[in-house]
Amino acid sequence: MSAPFEYFSTSEFLAQAANTDTEMWAELASHGALATAWSPARSFGDCYPGPPPLVSANSADVALRWLRRWRRREMAAIAYRDLAGLAPVEETLAHLSAFADAAIRCAYEHAWAATVGRFGKPRDSAGNAPPLVVVGMGKLGGGELNFSSDIDLVFLFPEGGETDHAAPVSNDEFFIRLGQQLIQLLAKQTVDGFVFRVDMRLRPFGDSGPLACSFAAFEDYLLQHGRDWERYAWVKARAIVGASPYAELYASAVRPFVFRRYLDFGVFESLREMKGLIEKQVARRDLQDDIKLGPGGIREIEFIVQALQLIRGGQDARLQSPSLLAVLPRLAGGRLLPEATVRELEQAYRYLRVLENRLQMLRDAQLHQLPASADDRQRLAAAMGERDWQQLLTGLDRERAVVRRHFAALALGVDNDTRASPAGAASPESAFHDATEVARLLEEFRNGPRIRRLDATGERRLNALLASMLPAIAQQAPEQQLLLLLRVLQILEAIGQRSSYFALLVENQLARRRFIELCAASDFLAKQMAAFPLLLDELLDERLFAQTPTTVEMAADLEERLARIDAADDERVHEALCQFKNAAQFRVAVADLSDRLPLMQVSDRLTDIAELIVEQAMRLAWRQMSAQFGTPSCGAGAARRAVRICALGYGKLGGFELGYASDLDLVFLHDSVGEQQETAAAQAVDNQVFFVRLAQRILHLLSMHSAAGRLYEVDVRLRPSGKGGMLITGIEAFREYQCSEAWTWEHQALLHARAVAGDPELRARFQELRMEIVTQFVRRERLREDVRSMRERMRRELDKSGPGEFDLKQGAGGIADIEFLAQYWALLHAARRPPVAFFSDTIRQLESLASDGLIAQQTVDQLTNAYRAYRSRGHHRSLRDEVARVPDREFAAERAAVTRIWEATFAGADV
Repeated sequence: MSAPFEYFSTSEFLAQAANTDTEMWAELASHGALATAWSPARSFGDCYPGPPPLVSANSADVALRWLRRWRRREMAAIAYRDLAGLAPVEETLAHLSAFADAAIRCAYEHAWAATVGRFGKPRDSAGNAPPLVVVGMGKLGGGELNFSSDIDLVFLFPEGGETDHAAPVSNDEFFIRLGQQLIQLLAKQTVDGFVFRVDMRLRPFGDSGPLACSFAAFEDYLLQHGRDWERYAWVKARAIVGASPYAELYASAVRPFVFRRYLDFGVFESLREMKGLIEKQVARRDLQDDIKLGPGGIREIEFIVQALQLIRGGQDARLQSPSLLAVLPRLAGGRLLPEATVRELEQAYRYLRVLENRLQMLRDAQLHQLPASADDRQRLAAAMGERDWQQLLTGLDRERAVVRRHFAALALGVDNDTRASPAGAASPESAFHDATEVARLLEEFRNGPRIRRLDATGERRLNALLASMLPAIAQQAPEQQLLLLLRVLQILEAIGQRSSYFALLVENQLARRRFIELCAASDFLAKQMAAFPLLLDELLDERLFAQTPTTVEMAADLEERLARIDAADDERVHEALCQFKNAAQFRVAVADLSDRLPLMQVSDRLTDIAELIVEQAMRLAWRQMSAQFGTPSCGAGAARRAVRICALGYGKLGGFELGYASDLDLVFLHDSVGEQQETAAAQAVDNQVFFVRLAQRILHLLSMHSAAGRLYEVDVRLRPSGKGGMLITGIEAFREYQCSEAWTWEHQALLHARAVAGDPELRARFQELRMEIVTQFVRRERLREDVRSMRERMRRELDKSGPGEFDLKQGAGGIADIEFLAQYWALLHAARRPPVAFFSDTIRQLESLASDGLIAQQTVDQLTNAYRAYRSRGHHRSLRDEVARVPDREFAAERAAVTRIWEATFAGADV
């Protein structure tokens, strides 16, 4: 094809390339490089002969010339497709980056051959020849290189040693020489130009450091000298040569340095410092019209994304990508960025990157400053498809204003009330009702061992936080001030050395206000935040006070948390489950305290949380055990099938009545039958061995202690035969036990049992079996006496009512009496009216009895009203970390009514 003259006016580079290489356009066209979208599958160098031989008398000169000719043609194809509107900006950036990768690898091969020819091959302690690891940084590392960019590289090598030459040199010297040769092949200016300018200033110690650095020296550098701005830089790191050894270094050193396992809100301080330095540079060099460094420019979008990566990347592996365009959509929702903000930033970023490329395509010049000449302005406007320069400026100003607004909201929104009190101002203690006691508490707090160990940064953050919070605490009622201050100081002390949590509260006024509100409302929530500082992150979630948590939402949250981590990393999976439980219960408690979630829904949500966790624990344990022993199966020949398991929830879990500190009563069932019951593996084991190990693993996952806390206390004593029974029981054996050996109290317990996790078919089968047992195999001739004697025994042993007190659960006329009444009536009437035993919760059991006319509606109303009142009070006392006992003057009418119904029922009277 003929040269595309119509684009020469917007790109002198294209015109010069066509003039220099007269065959270029025809060859590019014949190989489809102009009309066909570029993709990673397309091989480079299709348009001309392959690369020169690695070793020859003039291989370096040939390579220099060949690389530059290659560069001219690839860049011409890229510029043409971009200016012609044939390539979206993602294709342009990816093509530029992939070409840079290919050019670096090609230059590396030539440099390696030349350096080995001179010094021999480097050898490590095992005698292998390690590579030079070439790490791309910045936009190259992110796979989003701009048109006339330099490339930021870092050279690393795995291990010291020396070359296998007759006159050996150290590996250090070999790799430095190799790096120098590689840079020359790429950056040397010849009559054919250059390939890429190379910037090595991001290496350890910058220009004063060695050109190539060993892995060990690099790790030491990060530990001892790594600075905040380098964390931003290494977010973008990607190995272009030596990906395999770099992967090990990344896992051991780079990822822990960049992505902290805890939330790191301290990055905002370093972000502001870096932005401040850039603004000084902009002012000094008059770079207001710089689309990269100027206000609302590309760098501000990069800062937004990288800051959130640093804050949350340790918790969310999806954010550990060097690509901005890949990460930005993942920031939408939750506690990161609103979806509308992400859309606006994506649009602005694409616009600015297109403008950046077309500005640089004018003359293949590395610049970001808008042109000053009228001709260049008109040419750039035409390249951008705008009518004139003013129209381009209007669009540009619109996008930059969006970026400035979002950057300011995220990074510069420190509130005025976080500033330290000016000299001579009254001390914050003076605003309190008991200023002397407040001063003493603050002095004691500051002299605590954890606070005294704070570094200068942590102390600065703490001072700023106290300066903003003390006036807010002093605004509380006088009788609440000291209690609230104590709770706040206990949390701040518990945070200890993780002063980034101080930064979270310093940075966000809304989170700070919510923090104080929750501390004032609930000792339970205050202790939760002290024990699990990660909960402070929940304060940033707009849903915390605006929406009540739903089952679907919580399930999605758990799935999202698990998707962020390696499923094979048991420790991280357990940590994610603990964090989910703590965060979900925290949200439920906040909704409970604000009366946005009725009592029954509070218990429903707490039960949902437990079920989700039990399901995940079972899946994880099954995966681990089947990987070790094989999958259990039963039957023979064509009838052989996989075995199913399920978990039964008893008690509060089974009855949808969990509280904030409830344990879990669990029983596990399987359906393995037949003579052949063993795992499908080369070293098969009996299914029963598998089941024992499986149950032990599930219980360990649910009840183990870790840095993230513990999931639940688990009780499995309700399984058939109690402590002496198998941890997982066959469903037929379970049926046999319940039908012939179970005590009345076990049938009572079965009323509050339901399948909560595991195989759906086995769960449905259990529900059928449960109804069969409670309708057909209850000893009704002795039911009244069994239930009454069991309740009296429990009351004697468990009632903690002291003088003048009422134990909400075990006291006479309390929760347990109502539950036993419901169980007694349900078991008594289930044979004739099975629906009364269908539901596993007390409220619906009572309502079913009334609906069938078996118990008077007035009686059921009295019991259900009392039951709700007791449990609501118990929940709220739990949130204040108080025992479930109240003065006996409270609930006097309810207790009297329940006691009257109890006595009448077990005396044989109608109720």
